[in-house]
Amino acid sequence: MPFKPLFFFLLSLGVQAQEQQINVNGNNYHIYLKGFENRKAGTPVLIFENGLGVGLGNWDPILEPLAQVAPVFAYDRAGVEKSDVQYKMPAVKQVAENLKSILTALHIAPPYVLVGHSLGGVYIRGFAGLFPNDVTGLIFIDPADFTETKEDRNVLLRDLGVAPNRIDEMAHERLYKKSEVDSLHFGPWSEGEVLKTLRQTDFSELNHLPLPNVPICFFIGGKFEVPPERWSKDFNQPAFFALRTSRDMERWKKLVYSSSKGGSLIFLSKSGHFVHRDDPNAVIGTIKIMIESLNAK
Repeated sequence: MPFKPLFFFLLSLGVQAQEQQINVNGNNYHIYLKGFENRKAGTPVLIFENGLGVGLGNWDPILEPLAQVAPVFAYDRAGVEKSDVQYKMPAVKQVAENLKSILTALHIAPPYVLVGHSLGGVYIRGFAGLFPNDVTGLIFIDPADFTETKEDRNVLLRDLGVAPNRIDEMAHERLYKKSEVDSLHFGPWSEGEVLKTLRQTDFSELNHLPLPNVPICFFIGGKFEVPPERWSKDFNQPAFFALRTSRDMERWKKLVYSSSKGGSLIFLSKSGHFVHRDDPNAVIGTIKIMIESLNAK
């Protein structure tokens, strides 16, 4: 049976369709759906974008509880976990248009509250800029910092006492060192390459896009998690983490203030990069407040 009729058959019976495979534009995607059977027109849907090379299972602690307050949609991007590989670089526009095609095929109409973790934060910023009228809220969970410039990082390293010539070498290694194509793990590899390219241009692809005037929330993990064997020999790694986090938060505050709809910046000192797994209740509670506020309008 084709996917669309099956989907509507399930909904007509009041059955909650959860994990499944769908085919959109000739590509199979692994998706998760819950809470759509009672959705009213115009109420927001929570759309989740995973971190780099990570599957939708990383949201397990929060999807079920959030589906009690809003319909939820999560998926594996192309080439990640259970979704088909597409041998195309997952640029911001490509990922946004793929997601839009999937949502359209599923007849999941806007408005959307976008939730992005790590690299997913970059991708939801792109989707919001390309489809601003579809978005009614933005939630960034310890995102890859799309507000940071190369000079911001250079200043940070200078303040930690790194010599200028070494800063240049480190920048080259981080941003311009060639990487061989990993066809076996193309999805995660290509996402890393896209992030590298975005950093080379100070995320100009995002900066040229409009930011919709919607509530914006940032979650920041304050727990230092780098094991000693991976610490840099060029600077004090814990000091780097603390200073970088502080400066990231200052830039993110400006992004929150740019919206007249309000927002929040939540620092969780006992949470690491996967904030939604380390402190799911904090994330669930804050998202519920946003959804309730949007539904009250």
